[in-house]
Amino acid sequence: MTDRHDRPDAEPPRRLTAHVEAARLEPGLYLVATPIGAARDITLRALDVLNSADQLAAEDTRVLRHLMDIHGIPLRGRRILAYHDHNGDRARPALLAALAEGGSVAYCSDAGTPLVADPGYRLALDAVSAGARVHALPG
Repeated sequence: MTDRHDRPDAEPPRRLTAHVEAARLEPGLYLVATPIGAARDITLRALDVLNSADQLAAEDTRVLRHLMDIHGIPLRGRRILAYHDHNGDRARPALLAALAEGGSVAYCSDAGTPLVADPGYRLALDAVSAGARVHALPG
């Protein structure tokens, strides 16, 4: 097997240019899959949503803040609302109110996709019951 470095005509690796979009999101709850392990495993669409959402919520605000810092996503005056098993009943009404007002809410679990065992499951059920759209983003 020939290694690409053995070929004199092989182009060397180069930095790829990418950018995060800041388009206005449709109203609704966005379940954002977050990387398990390597921060670079996040999708560009997930970064776009984190950049554009009106409201940010996370199972662990420190984990989401660190992920946003790594990828250069500014808060721009937004807070990250903690939403986890211990405060879900208290925090959920504020998120549902943001959805009812036509806002976009991005929710991130600690790692992976918010599923049945995550606190985001109840949030998604209540959002659907309230008539909000729920968008699942790939990881």
